[in-house]
Formats: sequence, C-alpha cells, structure tokens
Amino acid sequence: MGMTIKEATWSEGKDLAFEINKRVKIAREKYGSDDVINACLGTLADDNGDIIALDSVYKRLDEMDKKDIASYAPIEGEEEYRKLVIETLFANYKPDGYISAIATPGGTGAIRSAIFSYLGVGDPLICHDYYWAPYRKICQEFGRDFRTYEFFTDDFSFNIDAFRKEVETSLKDKDRIAPLINSPGNNPTGYSLSDEEWDQVIEFLKEKAADKNKKITLIVDVAYLEFAGDGDMQRRFFKKFSNLPENLLVIVCFSMSKSHTAYGLRSGAAVAISKNKEIIEEFEISLSHSARCNWSNGTHAAQNILIDLEKEENKGEYLDELVDLRTMLEDRAKEFVEVSKEKNLTMIPYFGGFFTFIPTPNAFDITRKLEGENIFTIPSDKGIRVAICGVAKDKIRRLVEKIAYYINEEK
Repeated sequence: MGMTIKEATWSEGKDLAFEINKRVKIAREKYGSDDVINACLGTLADDNGDIIALDSVYKRLDEMDKKDIASYAPIEGEEEYRKLVIETLFANYKPDGYISAIATPGGTGAIRSAIFSYLGVGDPLICHDYYWAPYRKICQEFGRDFRTYEFFTDDFSFNIDAFRKEVETSLKDKDRIAPLINSPGNNPTGYSLSDEEWDQVIEFLKEKAADKNKKITLIVDVAYLEFAGDGDMQRRFFKKFSNLPENLLVIVCFSMSKSHTAYGLRSGAAVAISKNKEIIEEFEISLSHSARCNWSNGTHAAQNILIDLEKEENKGEYLDELVDLRTMLEDRAKEFVEVSKEKNLTMIPYFGGFFTFIPTPNAFDITRKLEGENIFTIPSDKGIRVAICGVAKDKIRRLVEKIAYYINEEK
C-alpha cells in the first residue's frame, strides 16, 4: 500500500545520468582517472576529469560578505540582477518590445514556471523528439500534455513540416499551446537551428496567432548559448522575437549553470518578451507568485556574483576565462567530428553545446559494453549522448573508436 497521491506516484526510477555518474566515481577510485572516460554529465571538466569552477566566479564567493550570502534575495530577484540578465542574454540582439526577467533557480526553474503559468491541465507542450527528459517530467508533474514531433529530416535538418503539423494538430484540440525549442546547442544533440529555420518557426507561429482565440507561448531553452558560437553571432535569432502578435508570447530560459560553471549555485531567470506591457506585468506577477510558493527566492550569492562580474572594471576577468573554455570545448568537438568521419560513424550535426549524439537503436547494449571498458555515456531509445564537455581531447579518439567498434559489431 502506497501513501502518495495518484498524481505524485511514479514508476520511473532514479535519474539515469546521475546514476551512471555514480559508477564513474567508483571506476575512477578503482582504476584511476587516466583509465576512465566520463562522458555522461553536462558539466565542464578539465583534462584530468575534474569539474571546472571559474576563478572569476568563485573568487567573488570567497570574498563576499557572509551577510550577502546568508540573506534572502527579493522574490523576483535583485533588480540589478534582472536588468543584467536581459543585457547579457541579448547583448547586441535585444528584441523590440517590453521585456522582463524573473529570477529562478537555474534554467530548470524558468522552464517549470513557464509551463505551469502558461499551460492549463491537459494543454500541450510541443517539443522536438530529441529532448532533455525533465521537460516531460515537469509536464507529468503538473498534468500538462507532453507532445513531440520529429526533430530532424532524413538529412538532419530541422523538420519544419513536422513542427507545423504538430502545432496545427494541437491547436485543433486546444486554445492554449506552448512549443518548446532547446537551441542553440541542443541537449542531447548539439544541434542549433539556423537563422532561416528560426524564420520559418516564427512566421508559422505568427500565422497561427492570427486567430486571437489562440494563446501561444514559445519557450526557448538557451542553457548552452555561450558555447554555441563565437562572440554574439549565436544570439542573432533573438531579434526575430520583436513586435510579435499579442497572443504570441516568448519566454527565454536563462541559466548561469553552464555559462558561469555555477551548476550547484542554482541561478537563472525566465525572460519574457511581448509587444504588450500588460502581458509583461502579468508575467511578473505570475512568476513571482510561483517563486514564493515553490522556492521562495533564488540563491542570493549567485545573483550578487553576476552583478559584480558585469561591472565594467570586472568584465574582462570572466570573458577571458569564457574564451578559454570555448576554445577547449571547440577543440574537443572538432576532434570528435573528425574521428567520426574517419570511422564512418553517423552523428547528428554538431553546432555547439556540451553534447554530441550518435543515432543507434542499440544504445543500451552498446553503452553497457562501453562501461566494461570504463567509458561512460548516456543511452536512450534514439542513440548515445556523449558529453564531450567532460572528456579531454587526447581521449576523444579512443572514445569515438570504441563507439564505432561496438556499433559495427551490432550491425
């Protein structure tokens, strides 16, 4: 006999990635770091396999007054933090319209509040079928309808036709929908929509919004934004969110986890864009209410760190470190792509982010064999997610060769 209510009773076990990472720790203790390849978690690691924590970020935590760490942040987030999130997120590509940010615990908090506040019970969240599992779990938690469409065409381009079909089907059933797109640097694939693909998405949603009885909220998860391009070029698509119909709201989910190696500090924001001031005011009230009822407020120390880092005299410290991290990740990705081509290993096109993806129907069998050689990756029904963010460049060749070997063995 169980005690949880029906809506809070789940058959799923523990999170797969974190469970595999436990086995990584055991293997490292037994065999040493040099003989273990950890490609499972989305955290940047150095060439020794140790998590990277930026000096520019954590120096500020060390130097911060204890009172500023211990104190509550405002429920909606520090005003300066909210302002800086908007400035750093959009940079030179800030959309035209009314914009506001509400602080959340990481990007997950932003996604959670967007889904809860803009979809009712039974309303559909529409997502590509290569996705981060918590999207589905959040929908299950709140009784929202998680629907997917085929992310890619046969040549691994964004499948705009499949997207359109699912949106149209959902709008026949419901008056309120929320497409969710994780780009640039999609998790789990590393794919990024092109500017032209974003044009197709936006123009189609604008067409659907011509029916004023429909309410459409586009949720954009940009967790890997800083590792999906050089400079600000990966931000160009943000300008496409300018002057949209009033019943087409955009919420961009910002996170300090990846950009600032602040995974455990849990700081992010939901950033809303609308041509209507009242809709933005409504957004602020709704998400602040959710914050108070769920986590009360975000991590004050993390908000203070961003505020201090973005002071003109301090910006260079963080940006220099960020450039180094981008270079390191780009070198690893380039090696992975080149060796994959050499081994005729099919992979989804990589544009940025922490992961590459190898399609295969035998992922669970293959990853189990890889673990036998102390190589740890994440299997799914569609293939193998490889967290290159945690693998030294000099281990990439062995990693790819072993994946290719076992894939060929399964054929």
